[in-house]
Amino acid sequence: MDELMKRNPQKNPTQRELTCSVHFTNPKHKSDASSSSEEEVGSVTRLVSNPEDLELEHIFKKSPKPEDLLVKCTNRSLLEFGHNFENVPNWLDIKQPGKDPLSAVLRYMIETHMKTTVQIEINKMYFNCHLSVLQVYSKFFMDLNDLPLVVSLPEDRVSQRAFMLIYKWMLSDEPHLEREDIVAIYVAASYLRIESLLQHCWQYFDDCNCFNEDTACVLYVETLGMPALDVVRNLMLTRVQRFFLTFVATRNFLDLPVKHLHFLLDSNSICVNTEIEILFIIVRWLGHDWNKRCDHVTKLIKCIRFQSMPLWYLLCVRREESHELVLHLLKSPEVDGLINEAIAHITATMYDDGSSADQIQIGFGGQRQWIRDKSCDYHHLIGCPNTRDIRYKHFESYLLTLQQQSTDYWSKLQLLDLNDTQKCCQTGKVTLRDIYQRED
Repeated sequence: MDELMKRNPQKNPTQRELTCSVHFTNPKHKSDASSSSEEEVGSVTRLVSNPEDLELEHIFKKSPKPEDLLVKCTNRSLLEFGHNFENVPNWLDIKQPGKDPLSAVLRYMIETHMKTTVQIEINKMYFNCHLSVLQVYSKFFMDLNDLPLVVSLPEDRVSQRAFMLIYKWMLSDEPHLEREDIVAIYVAASYLRIESLLQHCWQYFDDCNCFNEDTACVLYVETLGMPALDVVRNLMLTRVQRFFLTFVATRNFLDLPVKHLHFLLDSNSICVNTEIEILFIIVRWLGHDWNKRCDHVTKLIKCIRFQSMPLWYLLCVRREESHELVLHLLKSPEVDGLINEAIAHITATMYDDGSSADQIQIGFGGQRQWIRDKSCDYHHLIGCPNTRDIRYKHFESYLLTLQQQSTDYWSKLQLLDLNDTQKCCQTGKVTLRDIYQRED
């Protein structure tokens, strides 16, 4: 409708002259083509503003014959005698009666559903509507070539509830949307191509006060399997940060598509206690349906930043981990090679710089959002020797703890200060010699 008005700009309704579109038919026109003259017109459509313009002789003018002029001279009307019916004294001084504004009358008819022009059928439920209202906002209805009495809509795209709310939105001067209906409304508006309603929905989606962390995650889960909300779903994933581990603890995480899991694990914004958790998260997702997901191992393993794992853990995990799937991944040639490369790089850097493991690896892992969760029993600083004892069973226990926390627990998590010089587990500086002595 906006495009139509741009193509046909109109003046202010109070300034432009109002007209009627009238289709005139010539009563003297003969349908027989052989008997009609070339000058005689059968019908014509014109815009008329004055009642005088309705006179047919003004529309269908014809050159008079000489004998007609003689008759006219002897048979003149009062007007032709000079009597003027238009000049009435004080005519303009008479107070004109008022009338209801057209907009108010039309609004009343539309809001009370008088003389509806179309029925919208959704799963055998019929909505009586004015087609013109639907066409104003919906390109779907505007583009209908025919104007049927009944239009059927697929319920999987436009639910009965969504259509009712959308029609009320069209009728309202100050529409608002409820959170519980925004997904169904967005899907329906996408199908009906209601651009202004889609923009209304995006005002909520773009607002981090409406959708962020837990609320963004809830919306993501709610929209899974809905192609119309792919862009919305991708946006919500970027807002899951401190809530990430709580999401991992849920059943919904296990249904995450691999491309979305890869996006999260490859992100710098997710919050974790240690890079070891990235390995465990991959194991949790793969183990839910190993036969169907084993082909994704290579893609997901690339998300792990092995150089950001504690050196003590890298040295000990392959011989001390007991979880079957974790061992299966660790013993694969690809993962085994990545672990060896990480160990070699960390130790070489320690040897060259004479720095401790935690000082070296802080530089490697600075891109992640590290947190310090007091409910995480295996939380240690990256250079702490006790990181060698972290196992998958500890991660499972931690997820169980997260499931039992309050719904706002994620908001209380503190980011780890990488510049904090405090010691972990009362350990002092760990040298390269200390590491290999413990390894032996």
